[in-house]
Amino acid sequence: MPAVCAIEVAAEGGGIAAVSRMAWSVVQRQWPGTQLFVLHPGDAGRAGFVRKGRFAARIASAQVLGRVDWILFTHLQLLRVQQLPPAGLRRPYAVFLHGIEAWGPLSDSDTHLLAGATLRLANSEFTARRVMAAHPDVGPVVACPLALMPPVDRRDDPADDHEGDAPDEGRGGPADRTCDDDASVSVGPAAVLIVGRMLAAERYKGHDQLIDAWPRVLQSVPAAQLIVIGDGDDAARLRERAAQAGTPADAIVFTGFIGGRTLDLLYDRCAVFAMPSRGEGFGLVYLEAMAHRLPCIGCRDNAAAEVIVDGETGILVDQADPGRLADAVVRLLSDRELRARMGAAGFRRAHGRFSFERFSSQLVGELRAAFEQPTGAAAAPKAFA
Repeated sequence: MPAVCAIEVAAEGGGIAAVSRMAWSVVQRQWPGTQLFVLHPGDAGRAGFVRKGRFAARIASAQVLGRVDWILFTHLQLLRVQQLPPAGLRRPYAVFLHGIEAWGPLSDSDTHLLAGATLRLANSEFTARRVMAAHPDVGPVVACPLALMPPVDRRDDPADDHEGDAPDEGRGGPADRTCDDDASVSVGPAAVLIVGRMLAAERYKGHDQLIDAWPRVLQSVPAAQLIVIGDGDDAARLRERAAQAGTPADAIVFTGFIGGRTLDLLYDRCAVFAMPSRGEGFGLVYLEAMAHRLPCIGCRDNAAAEVIVDGETGILVDQADPGRLADAVVRLLSDRELRARMGAAGFRRAHGRFSFERFSSQLVGELRAAFEQPTGAAAAPKAFA
């Protein structure tokens, strides 16, 4: 029996939660009875020492007691629990790699655990190449491009059936912070949307560049509006940067965290999606925008170039060139026919090249090849010192 280990699986969570939900959905359908271990079961608070300890102990004991045959870890950080079981009792495992946390510097311990994985999956070809270039000794990394989850079916919601601690009350998790009243966000006919965390450690997303480009955009499209969705420890700085840009108050709008029905409505009401990030491992938000028939602006030097087809479903720019970024925004806002054509092409690409069925088929194939012998038996444990 397999197990899936995740940081969180909340429907309103970010990209990591979405990937975990996808992986869990695929594995538990293919291998009924799959166990799910979740570090953050239903809340957005950071796990403390006690919760992390319990989480690690459950996974370790499941291996020692022979209750799992193999494990899929949906994030690199979770591999650290594999230091607990004795090497001879440690079950074989796979890990899903997402981006900068995998191609950046790793401790000797993390590198050792990554090398010990039977299967290393990456969310894109770009991430796979970056990880292998940064850590050539860990072994091959297989690209398994992401997709959009089908609409949530509460009967299959992993939050309703998993091994995890009870949620801490009063945390104000994503579900609690979801806004269901779209009246608070006024969207004009020339609105450009960016959706993403605003963290000081992740300033590569492109918020600063969009804010800096906006005065130039307004010179050509006076009604242009930048809708910034998300939150984080860098939000206050970005708001101040926008205030100092000298644009009208309603030209750059910060909404805070929004999800669910309201986010869908905003995707539908905006004209363009722009996230000129230089460090995306994949960028699920591009797919979300394409599914809402929005043309996308991204950067060419990361995984956005695998999702967005330059000149067909959107425009790829150099983040370091604010003039070209502004020109791309102006071009799309000024040409309704171009937006419609790119939006339609993006919609087809999101539901074709990045369909959930395609993701599911590839993930199952990779897991079967890694963990099942021709007879269907699970692979033997991979022990290492």
